[in-house]
Amino acid sequence: MQKKLNRIYDGHMQALLFWMCWLVYFASYIGRLNYSSAMPAMIGGSVITASQAGFISMVYFFAYGAGQFLNGMLADRLHPGKMIFAGLFASGLLNLAMGFLSGFGMMALFWCANGYTQAMIWPPIMRIFAKMMTEERKVKYCVHITSTMAVGTLASYLLSAAMIAAAGWRFVFYAAAVCMCGAALVFWRGFARVEAYSMEHGAAEAYGGVVECGNVVEYEEMAERGKVIKYEERTEQGKTADTGSMPFGQLLTASGLLFLLIPVVVHGVLKDGVTSWVPTYISETFMASPTLSILVTTMLPVINLTGAYAAQFMYRRFFQKHEVKTASFFFLIATGALVLLWRFSAVNMFLTAGLLSVITASMMAVNTLFVNLLPLHFEKEGRVSTVSGFLNAMAYLGCAISTYGIGVLVQHVGWQVTIFGWLAMTAAALAVCFILRKRVFTVKMSMKEETIHEQMGLSGRRVQPR
Repeated sequence: MQKKLNRIYDGHMQALLFWMCWLVYFASYIGRLNYSSAMPAMIGGSVITASQAGFISMVYFFAYGAGQFLNGMLADRLHPGKMIFAGLFASGLLNLAMGFLSGFGMMALFWCANGYTQAMIWPPIMRIFAKMMTEERKVKYCVHITSTMAVGTLASYLLSAAMIAAAGWRFVFYAAAVCMCGAALVFWRGFARVEAYSMEHGAAEAYGGVVECGNVVEYEEMAERGKVIKYEERTEQGKTADTGSMPFGQLLTASGLLFLLIPVVVHGVLKDGVTSWVPTYISETFMASPTLSILVTTMLPVINLTGAYAAQFMYRRFFQKHEVKTASFFFLIATGALVLLWRFSAVNMFLTAGLLSVITASMMAVNTLFVNLLPLHFEKEGRVSTVSGFLNAMAYLGCAISTYGIGVLVQHVGWQVTIFGWLAMTAAALAVCFILRKRVFTVKMSMKEETIHEQMGLSGRRVQPR
């Protein structure tokens, strides 16, 4: 049964809702990246081998990617607050369990499960933004929430380093468990407050901006004389107008989202896959110390945050709020930076670090456009979470493949050929985005739905609830 969500118009309550969502997504990073921080100590202590550590990381990405898609579909049907709480709290318990394990098999199983439970958090957040926030705030908060990546990454690294220094690698997972379960409880209380307010003061929107109020449909008819509130009994036609039952495969084809798969996967390769190899690349190319290499990697999330806000600025100011046009611009920047990296990668470490920052920040901009903003077009179909989860899943598929594939390429053909491979993929993604720059990614209403719209008095008019 799909949970109806009421749109909130009070700015303070919308801000509270945003910060509740920010908190849980921030906490999820602590219980996601702590494994990478603990990995050297676990390998050094002969708990697992290097290859086993890589396998555990890989199964996490696959589980997270698959979970994004599956939980995206569930999030459009289930209570988003309960889903977020369950996902974060379960992830906290799995982190706690990791601190007690020693065998490779059980660690791989539990960290795989952690990947799936973490994937229960993002899709319902997207549905909450789409359904409970106003048009202006939902776009703003979809950009602002990307700050969790930078803050969460730094918090995870610092907390993990402190725990390892003070008590050992097992306490990395114990500390993450406390943070995540605590954040889940805070969210549960905060979301309950916001939801109670929305039930009393909000407006539950149905198809086309119509407002459901029990067994009646309330909507505002805009006229020259002013706003006139009209009421109609909910009819079977109103039910038929809800296109949320459209098969997802049909939605992908009808909306044109299938054509975006190449850019989405490529941006996942560059945003996460490449970032995971930056310390190794700098260390091997410039013979830098491990400490310096890790320091450069730690700064990337902070620099990447500028990409998200650059995406918002370009999206609104220069590209008429068209996601693919804006993404073309950032793929062009990344392509230029990769050309320079390919030609001058061994010249200077700081030049290389700067070019890598430009590439990953550009891909953070693309991520904001494709995973945060583009799914909002599917609010009418009730598929915001499904579309966001699917696109995120495809991005993490690229990340999982590249995490392994980059290592194979470097081992057999070296860094120069590997970088040229990144360049070729990015150029291909740029070409696809350029071809699709004028396409509008949404589902066109059928003749039957247009007729229903006319009968309900909504044709050619944007109807907003009170």
